Amino acid sequence: MGAELRLDAHPVTSWLLLGAAPDSTRAVDELLDRGVTHVLDCRTPRPTPPPAAICPHLVWCSAPTEDDGASRGTDWYSACLDFAERAAREENARLYVHCAAGVNRSPAAAYTILRSRGWTASAARSRILACRAQARPRYFEDAEQCLVELGLVEQERA
Repeated sequence: MGAELRLDAHPVTSWLLLGAAPDSTRAVDELLDRGVTHVLDCRTPRPTPPPAAICPHLVWCSAPTEDDGASRGTDWYSACLDFAERAAREENARLYVHCAAGVNRSPAAAYTILRSRGWTASAARSRILACRAQARPRYFEDAEQCLVELGLVEQERA
């Protein structure tokens, strides 16, 4: 047996972390060591609950979506934002947002969270890409359009 996978996570802000799926007990232990209290899982549903979902010390939320290049839709972004807002209302909360590899879906969710909290589009994009070099902004434009449709941000002029 090989060593259990470690956590592949990067802090975006003091309360928001972004990365890949914490699919081992060691990775979940690292989440707890980093003070994470809430986990937003942006992967497609799993046949069995992932370790973070059954950890009694974490509040876990599944916001499932395919990584297929299509629009995530306003319902998906709203679900991500609702969970992030619930976490933000709790004292000393830290939110970990992840998908399978932390490359497409979870960066889009983190981008949306930052934008909804007053970050400009360019600042949110730059921060995510600086903190997680492997992130690709594949869904950032989709996120921006959905935020405008939801009335949470105004369309920025270039």
